Amino acid sequence: MGPSRLTFVLAALSALSLAGAADPAPPAPKAPPEATVTVSAEAAPVAVTRTPAPVFILEAQEIQRLGVRTLADLMAAVQPGAVMPTGDAGAQTSAFLNGTLSRNVVVLLDGVRLNDPTALSPDLGALSLTGIERVELILGPASVLYGSDAIGGVIALTSFGRGGEGTHGQAGLKGGTDGLRGASARIQVAGGAGWLSAGGEALRQANGFPGDTYHQAGGFLRMGARLGAADLTAFYRNAGQTASIPFTTTGWPSMRTYQPDRETHARQESWGASLRWPLGPTLLLEDTLQALSGSTGDPVDLAPRQQVLRDFRRTEDQLSLHWTPAPGIRLSGRLEGRVDTSHARNYYDPDTFAATPYRGEGHDLAGALELRWTLAEGLDWVAGLRRDGAHRDLTRLDTGARTRVGSAEAGTWRTGLNWTLAPALRLYASAGQGFRVPNTVEFTLNAQAAAQDGTAYPLLPERSRTVQIGATGQFGGHWEYRLEAQRTRISDLLAYVYDTSFAFPPLFTSHYANQGGIRAQGVEGALGWRGGGDLAYGWDLVLRSQETRDLDHNTDADRFGAQNTAILRHPFFTAAASAFVQGAAWRADVRLAQVGPRYDVNDTTYAVMSTGKPYRELALGLSWDPRPDLTLALRGEHLLQPRQTVEDWRSGRYDGNGDAALVYGFPAPFPRWTLSATWRY
Repeated sequence: MGPSRLTFVLAALSALSLAGAADPAPPAPKAPPEATVTVSAEAAPVAVTRTPAPVFILEAQEIQRLGVRTLADLMAAVQPGAVMPTGDAGAQTSAFLNGTLSRNVVVLLDGVRLNDPTALSPDLGALSLTGIERVELILGPASVLYGSDAIGGVIALTSFGRGGEGTHGQAGLKGGTDGLRGASARIQVAGGAGWLSAGGEALRQANGFPGDTYHQAGGFLRMGARLGAADLTAFYRNAGQTASIPFTTTGWPSMRTYQPDRETHARQESWGASLRWPLGPTLLLEDTLQALSGSTGDPVDLAPRQQVLRDFRRTEDQLSLHWTPAPGIRLSGRLEGRVDTSHARNYYDPDTFAATPYRGEGHDLAGALELRWTLAEGLDWVAGLRRDGAHRDLTRLDTGARTRVGSAEAGTWRTGLNWTLAPALRLYASAGQGFRVPNTVEFTLNAQAAAQDGTAYPLLPERSRTVQIGATGQFGGHWEYRLEAQRTRISDLLAYVYDTSFAFPPLFTSHYANQGGIRAQGVEGALGWRGGGDLAYGWDLVLRSQETRDLDHNTDADRFGAQNTAILRHPFFTAAASAFVQGAAWRADVRLAQVGPRYDVNDTTYAVMSTGKPYRELALGLSWDPRPDLTLALRGEHLLQPRQTVEDWRSGRYDGNGDAALVYGFPAPFPRWTLSATWRY
């Protein structure tokens, strides 16, 4: 869609909204639901209607109604086509926000990043929603606030906090097909100057194939106290899972092999404290200190019961100062420091050709400034600057040799305008940069290559430039709409370059290099309707068209070259529709999504191919409150996916069926029904 056509559509929708608001005959338009919600994943919390970026917010009630268990499940429901799981529950799941790469997203827990430094991209399938009260999705560059990796967007998780006065909570049980069973509990106690929030969850399910099971468990504890004018919060969280990954490709020529004992596990544990202290009428100090540790066991193909372990530990501090010198003006400064220590085993000894354990250390320091200024009633301007510096050190554990394997610096900025023209109309536009500093894995592999041939393989940060424009509003008292467009260009792209020398003995000089760039652009529109009285009902329709183009490998001769992952798994078109009917004590929901054709990699020939047929996802939900403190819910998920046998997968019987796999070579989740009971007190 060209700029002139987009401008015309925005203007037409805006005029329609204002016309509906000005007509005295219909009821006055209600305020948009977003007007009462604040975005906490900003320099300081602001109303959604004052942030110049696309924002999606899901509160605890909506998360529970969707029946999701991991961040991957939730994101697949709210961003169909942007989340790609390689199988059923617990499988590796990547997010491709705004058409960018899976490594271009940052996941936050209470403002502090969860990204694993031993992995190239965050695995949403390994992140449990235990103890999560709220999830925010902010699309577009957020590196000014959160630094490296925040090119495509930010997923911010917020834990349960103080809650209302007194004691309250809930307990739940669930069961379902494929042996699904689980239990959860939560309690919140608040009174006087202190509060406590705690809970836990455990779940087990067979994924439909023999020996393919999924286990998830976790718990959290948060407590707070008011010390004079200051608020002090302490927190602890522990969550983990074990999942089978029985689908693998081995041998030459390659063939599919089913190994039911092949499994992976992941666990993260975090603890820390935060302080919120008003220093005066115009000054507010915030500080968060957190320690985070995580471990992952990756399966070994030749010995399924064995695993290659990766682990990391992170200590991070964020110190922010907010100054409001006058009404409508706020200046925020932030200073961040982070130290990562990780252990892995992907460094190859050039003499023995064996994987050698190593310790990687990452040190990051950043400073940022952001100005938020209300230029006129309803018109907000935001501008920010940031500077990051980082270095990575590597120590071989067998010899103790320590080296500085890489350093990088990056600066970034963003600016945007948000214009609330009426209670039911918001226009916004923003532009900014993002960046991604190479992590320990990438620097380590390049150090390995340099040890082989004496050649230096320096790395620079990836950089991006993004422009966004959008409008949200209501008209006619019942209609809601949203229209957004964005374009992102990533340069200095980090591509993995395979060693093609076929030397003997092998050189192991595969490495990362900054080469080429990609462009991602798209338009998304949403239209919804709400109505009814005692019997309420409504529907929503979302359409997204996007393109991700490899700017340097786009000819017939080399379009799928060393950077082919830049264009994989980005659907050209995605559509989603949902509807609900709600009475005094019950509610029924239906959700249907269609993910269009896209490029993927054949799992046996490794040739880039088009998936051809679309992938469809159907979910149904019915809940009933027989009494005010009890909810019974029945949910059906993945209802259009065919139930495959092991032989079906091995033979490729369903390879041409678009509903059988969202990622080529991995069976889609099977149809599943869940019955749950939740008691609130």
